[in-house]
Amino acid sequence: ATASISPTAVSSITNQTTEAKSDCGSYSIKTSAFDLNITLDLNVTNETNTTIVLKYGSKEKICSILGKNSFHVDELCPCTSYQIEVTQESCKFKGEPATTDCPGLTVILDAPEIRNTSITLKAKLQEKPNISSDCGVNYQYYCIIASQGKGVQPVSKNETINNLKPYTNYTCNVSATINNMDIGNATKTIRTDIGVPSWPLEIWCQTRKQDSIEVAWNARNAAKNWPTPGYQVKCGNGVEKNTTSPFTCHDLGSYQLLNISVTAFYLNNKAERINGTPIMTNCTSKAGKPSQVQDVKLNLKSNTIHVTCKKPLSNTRGPDGKYSISLEPGKNRNMNTLRDECDIKFHDLSYHTKYTVKILFWNGEEEGEFVMTSTVTGYNEKALIGFLAFLIIVTSIALIIVLYKIYLLQRRNTGRSDESLELIDKDEDKQLLTVEPIQADFLLETYKQKIADEGRLFLAEFQSIPRVFTKFAIKEAKKSCNQIKNRYVDILPYDYNRVSLAQISNEPGSDYINASYIDGFKEPRKYIAAQGPKDETTDDFWRMVWEQKTTVIVMVTRCEEGNRNKCAQYWPTMEKGQEVFGDITVHISEEKICPDYIIRKINITHSKEKGSARDVTHIQFMSWPDHGVPDDAHLLLKLRRRVNAFNNLFSGPIIVHCSAGVGRTGTYIGIDAMMEGLEAEGVVDVYGYIVKLRRQRCLMVQVEAQYILIHQALVEHNQFGDNEVSLSELPAYLVNLKKHDPPTDPSFLESQCQRIPAYKNWRSHHTGNQEENKSKNRYPNVLPYDFNRVPVKMDEEESKASDNEAESDVSSDEDSDCEDSVKYINASFIDGYWSPKTLIATQGPVADSIADFWQMIFQRKVKVIVMLTDCKEGDQVFCEKYWEDEKQTYEDMDVNLCDSNQASSYTIRVFEVKNKKRKESRKVYQYHYHKWSGLDLPEDGSDLVNMIRVIKQKLPSNSLREDTQCGKSVPVVIHCSDGSKRTGVFCALWNLLDSADTENVVDVFCTVRTLRKQRMGMLSSFEQYEFLYDTIASTYPVQNGDVQSKNTEDGNSCTLQVVNETKNASQDKPEANCALLEPKEDKENASTEDTTSTNKAEPAESSANGPTTSTEPTENK
Repeated sequence: ATASISPTAVSSITNQTTEAKSDCGSYSIKTSAFDLNITLDLNVTNETNTTIVLKYGSKEKICSILGKNSFHVDELCPCTSYQIEVTQESCKFKGEPATTDCPGLTVILDAPEIRNTSITLKAKLQEKPNISSDCGVNYQYYCIIASQGKGVQPVSKNETINNLKPYTNYTCNVSATINNMDIGNATKTIRTDIGVPSWPLEIWCQTRKQDSIEVAWNARNAAKNWPTPGYQVKCGNGVEKNTTSPFTCHDLGSYQLLNISVTAFYLNNKAERINGTPIMTNCTSKAGKPSQVQDVKLNLKSNTIHVTCKKPLSNTRGPDGKYSISLEPGKNRNMNTLRDECDIKFHDLSYHTKYTVKILFWNGEEEGEFVMTSTVTGYNEKALIGFLAFLIIVTSIALIIVLYKIYLLQRRNTGRSDESLELIDKDEDKQLLTVEPIQADFLLETYKQKIADEGRLFLAEFQSIPRVFTKFAIKEAKKSCNQIKNRYVDILPYDYNRVSLAQISNEPGSDYINASYIDGFKEPRKYIAAQGPKDETTDDFWRMVWEQKTTVIVMVTRCEEGNRNKCAQYWPTMEKGQEVFGDITVHISEEKICPDYIIRKINITHSKEKGSARDVTHIQFMSWPDHGVPDDAHLLLKLRRRVNAFNNLFSGPIIVHCSAGVGRTGTYIGIDAMMEGLEAEGVVDVYGYIVKLRRQRCLMVQVEAQYILIHQALVEHNQFGDNEVSLSELPAYLVNLKKHDPPTDPSFLESQCQRIPAYKNWRSHHTGNQEENKSKNRYPNVLPYDFNRVPVKMDEEESKASDNEAESDVSSDEDSDCEDSVKYINASFIDGYWSPKTLIATQGPVADSIADFWQMIFQRKVKVIVMLTDCKEGDQVFCEKYWEDEKQTYEDMDVNLCDSNQASSYTIRVFEVKNKKRKESRKVYQYHYHKWSGLDLPEDGSDLVNMIRVIKQKLPSNSLREDTQCGKSVPVVIHCSDGSKRTGVFCALWNLLDSADTENVVDVFCTVRTLRKQRMGMLSSFEQYEFLYDTIASTYPVQNGDVQSKNTEDGNSCTLQVVNETKNASQDKPEANCALLEPKEDKENASTEDTTSTNKAEPAESSANGPTTSTEPTENK
């Protein structure tokens, strides 16, 4: 190509050739990838220097030639435009840029560094490995999982790819570009290094011998493609050894406790050892045969032999230590039952007879050798003793007669005296009884003996304890300046152990507060028992908290009960935030409301001690009834667990108070201290400890029912243990529960389930067995107990109470006098998590009970019916269909199916239920669950959980305020076929989900035990019990100790919002449309239905049996 000559160069590019002309001459350029050839045709003929400048970007390359018409330039960059400028003397010209080729080059990819979660890559060009960095070669790397096509985003220039999975094949790619033009790429498959092994998950002792223990572990891999790791086993303090499962620890002694650890390990690419987390367990070798007992002594007195001995000198080599003692000859002389002590007396033996005593020691698994020793009884001395005793008795009778005659003569002479002289000082200790401490194994048996005959033995023990020990002075409390600080005039602290506050100058009595130090089981001054603060003493109370360095306050009362003030509110409300009490500023940061207690997080500061804020936990127990004691001792055991979770070794005394600081306060302290003794020593001395409490504060454990409650709590814990578990610990807890040790035995989970009593026929069920009611029972062996059955009012009663239905329910107690005014239905009230009688469990209606079923729904203001069965499953009728597609009348109840909707696992139906006599109607929602038909358990527990959560969202929440009990919830009715099997599983899940959402803990054992007590046949199989655990564990998954996801409700409050669906009395026609959405609340007509309590009230405490005051009663302080 040719162009006209002008001062400005003109160039044209065709393929790889570029030409340029000017007045000075012309040139042509031919390019390749890494070089170019320039041919010059200059008008200047003399040999002069020619300078050629190649410019690219901000860089340039200069070449000088002499007398050449062509030359070659190499070491250029591919895919790069070069501006060429030619200069020869005065001639200077340039053409358009020339561009080097963009060939496909070979890229070499290497991985010099491979780790378990990262790969370092390095790339270079094979043709030009040392290509100049000026060319700007750019490499982009990325890696994806070879089998899944998943990976990380491409990275630029960064040669290290992070966040990879260990021991995984990755396809890694590199792309090379220059000036955004591709010049080559490469792919390589690389496997990341091995990671940290995450197993074994568990280890166990497989075989125990006297000198060895075989330990085994599961060798499951966390990932299927990972190699089998090595294992390092350490037996006690011995040398660690590499091995495979199982492994035997040798050279042990009999019954030796051994701590065994197993650690999995890998060797990585660099032959470095990577250890997993050690898994440990404790194992004990098999017991050996003990040696003979020592120092056997026979002490002979008349015809009684007193036998004593000592343990074997060497190790008893076993878990226990008991003695078997027998006496020969003679009937009924064998004492082969095992005894804890080698100390026994054989009475009423024959005279002048040789007896042989045989003793052996049993260590819990093996028996030692017998030790035998003999002795001969003496002659009969009873004949002589009998004669002497007769003579003494006759003489004594004669002397008494003579003295009595003399007394009569003196009385006639002296006459009556106006004054009486007390010759003997009062001694309260003399009235105390000798009550033996109770071994843990005999707690239940002893309780049954003492509670028999209306608690006669308990009453005798309790009444023998002095109410006040008068030998301890009470002077400070009676001073005039302190009398206003006492809530009750007869509940005063002893001077010797009262809590003394720091004296304030010029303020008489400023060191006084009605509070006493109380010793724990072993720890002195572990508690402070105080009266509930009055308005006048709240400043003193917080002074005591500060001075005693208390971190936990236990309040066992409400501020007001039965319209009587029990305690001043001495903490600020959440709305107020903080309040000042003298020198103490009290700030509340959190208030967590649970069904039975409220936990408040409080921070206190002292105005005169800067920078010394302290945290105090305030736990208020709300479930102590106005009269008597809580029905379930489990509630106080649960309270104790919460309190001990917040207490620590460095805190001051725990302050416990109710109203007077003696009744409920003493009961809680008694339970806590005796529980500590039971767990430490396996024996409790309740009577002795209550005597000790009364010596430290008068009237502690105020009434007999509280004394019995302490025993009930101990029996409950000893019989059933603590089965509550937090959600974060549930997976590991469940793994342990499902173990079999030994493998042939039932799992720990099965054993736990078997410990729950069946409670078969534990309460009466007379009403369901009556002849006229038998046709209303679907199954004769599943009847409601009388104490909590659901009564249905007769029509006459219902119409009379048309405007006042919610005032009260007919009592369902066995002693009700109103049985003639109610109809029978096979249904039972079931307690919910938040309040009693939240649920109703009933059978699937039979033909004779459909009308009663709808009357119960209407009278109880039921919002939701849960149906867990189909009407017919297979060939068996499980439930009569109690609705029709069109409006249907069942006696006085009109039932109209308004709407229905199908979800994935259940159907929602909306009914309009109308009482023809009352001219009002209500909406009722039925949730019909379908994935249980023909099965023992639901197909998928998550479906059932999701339905429960949907129902809970539809129901109003509960209310728990300090001045009222939790409101009477509108019941939910649940039924299957018998109202027990599937219904029991549903009720248990309902309550467990509430507990998990509110407190992050569950107690499956206690939940099942409670349900079994409320209706026959509830949760009777192990499979149902295991299903509850598995469902809760899958609903709240845990990762790294944290609960990952859960649909929680607001656990910090339970506000009662009762929805009144009742239409106005003037509205005769039902609504035309019935939607699945809830109607708006009628706040003006909102009401709750009361239920009659079945708790028997304890007698009110009076001056004869409790503290008194001139201004307020003191019952149940």
